[in-house]
Amino acid sequence: MLPMNRILKFIAVLLAAVVLLGIIAATLLPRVIDPNQYRDEITRLVYDHSGLKVRINGPIGWSIFPWVGLSLEDIYVKGANSSQLAQLGSADVSVKLIPLLSKRIEMQTLELKGLELTLVKNTKGKGNWQVSAPKPSEQQTPKGQAPSPASTPEAESGSSSLKLDIASVNVSGLMISYDDQVSGQKYVIDQASLTTGAIRNQQPFDFQLKAHITIPDLVLKALISGKMTFNLEAGRYDIQNLKISATPDVEKGESLSIIGNVQYQQTPMLVKGNLGVAEFNLANLLSQIKIQLPPMADPTALNKLSFDGHFSTNGESLTTDKLQLQLDSFTLDGNFRMSSIDQGDMQFSFTGNDLNLDNYLPPATDKPAASDEEQPAQSHPTPGKEHPLIPETMLRDLNLDGSMKLASLTVAKFVFEQPSVDIKSARGNLEAKIGSRFYQGTINMTSSLDVRQAGNPEMAASAELENISLAALSTPIPDLASLQGEVNASMTVDTHGQYASVLTRNLNGNMEFNIDKGVFTKANFDKMLCEGIAFIRKKELRTTDWGSSTDFTDLSGSFVIKNGVATNDNLIAALAYMNLKGYGYVNLVDRQMDYHIGLNIRGEETPGSDPACQINKEYVNVTWPVRCYGDLDDLKCGIDVKRLTETMAELAENRLKQKIEDKVQGPVKDLLKGFFN
Repeated sequence: MLPMNRILKFIAVLLAAVVLLGIIAATLLPRVIDPNQYRDEITRLVYDHSGLKVRINGPIGWSIFPWVGLSLEDIYVKGANSSQLAQLGSADVSVKLIPLLSKRIEMQTLELKGLELTLVKNTKGKGNWQVSAPKPSEQQTPKGQAPSPASTPEAESGSSSLKLDIASVNVSGLMISYDDQVSGQKYVIDQASLTTGAIRNQQPFDFQLKAHITIPDLVLKALISGKMTFNLEAGRYDIQNLKISATPDVEKGESLSIIGNVQYQQTPMLVKGNLGVAEFNLANLLSQIKIQLPPMADPTALNKLSFDGHFSTNGESLTTDKLQLQLDSFTLDGNFRMSSIDQGDMQFSFTGNDLNLDNYLPPATDKPAASDEEQPAQSHPTPGKEHPLIPETMLRDLNLDGSMKLASLTVAKFVFEQPSVDIKSARGNLEAKIGSRFYQGTINMTSSLDVRQAGNPEMAASAELENISLAALSTPIPDLASLQGEVNASMTVDTHGQYASVLTRNLNGNMEFNIDKGVFTKANFDKMLCEGIAFIRKKELRTTDWGSSTDFTDLSGSFVIKNGVATNDNLIAALAYMNLKGYGYVNLVDRQMDYHIGLNIRGEETPGSDPACQINKEYVNVTWPVRCYGDLDDLKCGIDVKRLTETMAELAENRLKQKIEDKVQGPVKDLLKGFFN
C-alpha cells in the first residue's frame, strides 16, 4: 500500500487540478460561449411562460467566476395586441459564485436604468398587461426539448435562510404611465430613482425613492426614505426615520409628510411603531393643489395641522395610543382600539381643549340683508325619489364604545362649556348621550337608534334644558339684552322609518318650556300702556315712579306632536295687567302652519290705579287677534279679520245691552268715541 502521506498528497494535487480546471473553464466559457446566440431561446422561454413578447436589441454579457454576472441592454416588451408595454435601457447584476454554495448572496451594485412601463386600460376595461401564457400546443418549444419545469414549493423552500450582501441598488430613469380610457384619466410617474446603501443582514442601510407624479391638473414631487434593518432568518424588519412626503411642484410647495418608525415581525405576525404627519399649512397645500376654500372668519385658519400616534397590530386587533391631533390652536388627545378587526369592535376616548368652529365659517358682514322685494323668487323644490337616510347594514355590524370631552365648543357664537359625548353601539342598537354647561345652565340629551329590524329603524330622543340665563345668552344674541330670566325646557320624541317623509309622518312626542323670574329690563310696558291710554283720553298721569323694567309672571307653553303635527293650545305670556295667549298647529308633513295669537288687558285699570288709565269695562279681557298661517317657507301674518269681526259683534251686542241699561240709569254713552271715557 502507498504510504498515507502520498495518498493525501495525491488527493491534494487532484483537488488543485480540479479547482484550476474550474477556474480555467469559468474564465474561458464566457469567451467561448456567446450568450447573444441564445436571444431567440430567451425570447421563446419568456413567451411560453408569460405570453409576453420580448425583444433584446442590445448586447448580452455574462460571466461565471468569481462573479456570476449578467448584463442586458435595450430591451422591449409587448403586451396585449402587440402594444408597447415596457422597455429597459440597461440592467447589470453580478453574484459571487462561491458564497452561493453556502446559501449566501453577495452582489455587486445592482443597476437598472431607463425602465419604462406603459400601462393602458382600454374602453372595455382590459389592460394591455393582461396577457396569458400560450397553451402547451401553442408554445414555441423546439422539438426534442421538454418544457422548462415549473418551480415547486420544495425548490423555493429554504429561501428564508438566505443571507444577503448587496453592495448597493441603483435604479434610475424609471417611468410608469397609466392611461385609463374608461374614465379618460392619465397618470404618470417619471424621473423616478431608487438608491440604497450596502444591504446586509442585521445591518442598517439607507434607502431613498424619489419620483414625479402627474395626475390630472396636478404634479407632485414624491419622496420615500429611511433606514432599514432586517433579519431574514428571524423574519424581522425595522424601518427607522421613515419619511413619505408629497409636495406640489410649484414655487415654495407645501409638503405633506408622514414620518415615524415601523417594526414588522413575521412570526407571530406583529406590526408596531409610531407614525405621524409633520406640521404643515393645510390652507396653502389645498390652494396649491387647486382646491379653493371659502372665506373664513379667521384668516389664519387651517395654517397649522399635525398628527402623531403610536400603534400596534397582530392582524386581529389594533391598538393606538398617545394620539395627538393639532389643528391651529385646537389639540385633541386620546386613544383608539379595535379588539377585533374582523368584527369591527372599536373603543375610543378623546379629550380636547377649546374648539372654535366659527373660525372656519364665513366672516361676518356689515352688508344689510336684502329686503323681501330684493329677494330672488324661490320655487319649491320638485319632489323626487327619496333615498334611504340610515346606513342600516353598517350600523347593524357596528360595535362601538367611545367618548369625547372638550374644554369648550363655540358654534355660531354659542359657547358650550365642557361638552361631552358618549356613544355605545352593539348588535344594531346605538345610544348616545350629550351633555354641556350652557350659559349658567345645563343641556342634557340622550338619543337611541335601533336598526335590528331591517327597513324600519326606530329612533328616540329626549332633551333637558335647565336654568339657562337669558342675560348670559344675550352675549351671542344681542336682541335678548333687554330680557332676564331662566329658561327651562324638556322634549321627548320618537319616530321610525328609513325615508325623510316617513320619519316626519311617524314623529310623535311632546315639548314643554317656561321662563322663570322673567324681566324686561329696558322698558316698563305698564307705563307705556298707561301713557297711551292717557294720551287718547287727553288726561295727565299722576304716577311718576314707574321704574325702568317690567316683570312678567309667566311665559310658558307646551306642544304635543302626533304623526308629524305639533299642536299647542296653552302659550301664555303674562305681564302684570296684560296677557298674550296663543294656540294652533304646525304640520311638519305638509309644511303648513296655522297659529292664532291674542292680546288682552286684564282688569279695569292699568298699574298704579292711575285714574288716567281707566278703561271701559266693556273692553276688559277682550282679545285682539293676530293670525300666522300658510306654507312654512312663505308665512303670512296679520289681523285675524274673522275673529276680530266676531269680537266686534260681541262688543256691539254688549253695548246694546248696556244702552238699554243706560236708559234706566242715565244718558246713553257715545259708543263712537273709542275705547275710553
